[in-house]
Amino acid sequence: MTLVATWTRTSQMGSELWIMSDSRLSGGKYWDYGPKIFSIGRSDALIAFAGETAWTYPLIAQISSYVESFVNLRERVIDLADAYELIIQMLNESLAFISKPAHPSLKVPDCSFIFAGFSSRRKDFIVRRITFNTKRHQFEGFAARKLGGELISLIGDEAPRTALARRISERRKTGGGIGFKLGMVPAEEFCEILSSKKFTDIGGAPQVAKVYQNMSQTHFGVYWPPDVPTEEQRIYLRGRRLGKYDVLDHPWVYDPSYAKLFWHDFSPDARRKNSVMPSELADFQGLKLAQ
Repeated sequence: MTLVATWTRTSQMGSELWIMSDSRLSGGKYWDYGPKIFSIGRSDALIAFAGETAWTYPLIAQISSYVESFVNLRERVIDLADAYELIIQMLNESLAFISKPAHPSLKVPDCSFIFAGFSSRRKDFIVRRITFNTKRHQFEGFAARKLGGELISLIGDEAPRTALARRISERRKTGGGIGFKLGMVPAEEFCEILSSKKFTDIGGAPQVAKVYQNMSQTHFGVYWPPDVPTEEQRIYLRGRRLGKYDVLDHPWVYDPSYAKLFWHDFSPDARRKNSVMPSELADFQGLKLAQ
């Protein structure tokens, strides 16, 4: 139960790649706490999934282990375009080690991935949608489509994915046609769909990450939910709500209401100012002052 969107965006600072997902895991229950966007062991790429977690989490673990185990992959000696081909080959080889399925259908991966990053050799972003071909019994990759001169790719459950594609198409028609630029339209429409709660296939807070042309990546916290007053919103990172002692390694948090990143003060002074005193301690201090 997933919706993932990946697209490139050109700003005054240059071109960048965005990736966004929901946080809902399912399987007899809804668990709105699941990371869906992952690093792969090198700084120039990310991967996100849709489908059965019995397949996706082990396969992503295989990808990370594969990349981290070999210095030429890990340190980007092998360009991302070639690393992608090696990863596809490794995924297909891993299927040969499946044995004794309780049912023949359990040997068929029910999942898809988006593999995205920056190729230094091509000097451009790479976005690939990876799906399983049941006839050939292998994973295959497909290049992202171009829209308004930018790359875009969607994966996930059909209903929310179709709704997102339709809303982006409608924005294109009303926003200039041929001269239309994606910008932050996918993010705006993604959060509208997610916060509407019309699709039970998706849920939780959105997850947001970026890959830059300098081959670095960042995961961003998100203010959520958008339908409550600002002071009641919490920050979520990769599906998990930050606790009072959690501090991000950068100050930028994504606000879906504005489709922008905002500077957030994680300093100790700010956290002390905004912290809530436990009721028993407040009662004790009040008693002390009264004396």
